[in-house]
Amino acid sequence: MSLLDFAELTIKACERIGADEAEAFFQNQQVVEVVLERGEIQNERFKTQSGIGVRVIKDKKLGFAFASKLSKESVEETCRAAISLAKVSVPNPEWVSLPTKERLPKTSGGIFDPEIVNISGEKMLNLVINAYDAAKGYDRRVDIDDGKFSAILNQIAVANSHGVEAEEKTTRIEGYLVCVAKERGVTSSMAYEYDVSTILEDFSPEKIGKTAAEKALTSLYPKAIESFTGKVILDSDPASFILFYPVICSVNADNVQRGRSLWTGKIGEKVASPKLTVFDDGLMPKGIGSLNFDFEGVPRQKTPIIARGKLEGFLHNSYTANKEGRKSTGNAYRESYTILPTVAASNLVAKAGKKKLEELVAEVDKGIIVRRFSGNVRPDSGEFSGIAKQAGYIEKGQIKHALGETMISGNAFQALKDIIEIGCETRPTEIRAYTPPILVDNIHIISKQ
Repeated sequence: MSLLDFAELTIKACERIGADEAEAFFQNQQVVEVVLERGEIQNERFKTQSGIGVRVIKDKKLGFAFASKLSKESVEETCRAAISLAKVSVPNPEWVSLPTKERLPKTSGGIFDPEIVNISGEKMLNLVINAYDAAKGYDRRVDIDDGKFSAILNQIAVANSHGVEAEEKTTRIEGYLVCVAKERGVTSSMAYEYDVSTILEDFSPEKIGKTAAEKALTSLYPKAIESFTGKVILDSDPASFILFYPVICSVNADNVQRGRSLWTGKIGEKVASPKLTVFDDGLMPKGIGSLNFDFEGVPRQKTPIIARGKLEGFLHNSYTANKEGRKSTGNAYRESYTILPTVAASNLVAKAGKKKLEELVAEVDKGIIVRRFSGNVRPDSGEFSGIAKQAGYIEKGQIKHALGETMISGNAFQALKDIIEIGCETRPTEIRAYTPPILVDNIHIISKQ
C-alpha cells in the first residue's frame, strides 16, 4: 500500500468510530551517514524512521496519537487511541476546521535528487575523504576533530476528511567538519564549517574542508583589544541566529496571538533598516524547506515579511489563520509524525545586497568580524550575548588579527534597525534561513584583557 492508501484507510477508520474531522500524517525518512570521531573516519551508518500521526476532532475536542509501524492493525489502533483522547479533552471554542482541499502549486524544482537516494556507501565515504583531504591539504598545521556527513530521503503524505491528499519526496545532503590549527604549542579555537543542499551536484565537501581549515588558521595567535561599542560584521551563521531567529519567532502567528511577539499590531510599521527585505518562500527552487504543500496539506507560497524595513505580514498555519478569519500562508510544520503541527518558516530569505564580504570589511574603519557565535538569544525581547568565535579585529578596512575571548551583546530588534550594509553571498543556514553577511552598528564588544 502507498502512503496515500494508508491515509485513506486512516480517515475512514476515524470517521467510522465517530470523529467529526480526521487527519493522517505519514513520514518515512532514510538516512545514510558517515561520522568522523577524533579525526578518524568511522563506518557507514543507515537509519530509518517511519510512522503515522493521527489528529481527530470530536465536538471541538482534539485527540492525537501516533504509531511507528505502518499496518492496517496499527492504523486502527492509533485511530481508536486518538478518538479516546478527544472524548476526554477540553473543548476548544476557537477551533474552526481542518484545512479544506485546494489545488496545489507545481512542485518546486530541485528538491528531489535520485543520486542522493541511491548514493552508495563507497561514494558517501568518498565525500568525507574529499572534505578531509581538502582540510588537511590546505595547511599542515590543521587537524580535524570531528564531523558528520548525511544523505537523507524524506517522504511525507497528509490527508484529511475534507478531501486533502498530498504526497511528496525530498532529498538533502549535508555535512560538517570541526577543525583546529596548531603551531609552536599554540592551538586555535574550534572552527566549524558545513554545507547543505537538496542536489548532490551542488554539494561541495572540498569547500567544507578548505573553509574549515581557513577559519582555524585565522584563529591562531589571537589578541585582546579595548572594549568598545561599534560595528560588527556578522557572517551568515551568526547573522542567521542573532538577527533572524528572533524574526522567525516574531512573525509566528501563534506567538503573535499569544502576546509573545514584540511585533503584535505593528503591520506596516518600520521594524528594520530600509536596506532589509525578508520573505518566506516555500516554493523556492532547491530550497532546503521547499515543498508544494505544508505539513497540513495546505499549498505553500511566497509570503512577504519585511519590505524595505516595514513589517508586511505574519506566518500562519490553518489554526492560527482560522482564528483571525484569514487564509493560511502554508507554514504548518512538524519535526516528525510524533507531534502536532506548529507554525514555522519554510525558507526564510533575507534579500542579498550587492557587496562581497571583503567589501564590507573595507568599509569598516574600526570593528570586528564574527564568523561563529556561541551564546544566547532571547527571541521574545531580542536581547543577545555570547562569545564571538573565529572573530577578527578590523582597522582601516583590514582584518588585523584574530580576537581572543571576546563577548558581543545587544538587542536583535535594534540591530535590525542599525544595519549599515548587507552582503551578496547568501547561504542556507541551520535554521532554514538564507542569510548573507550583514554589517551592523552599535554592538557592545567586550574583549578580555
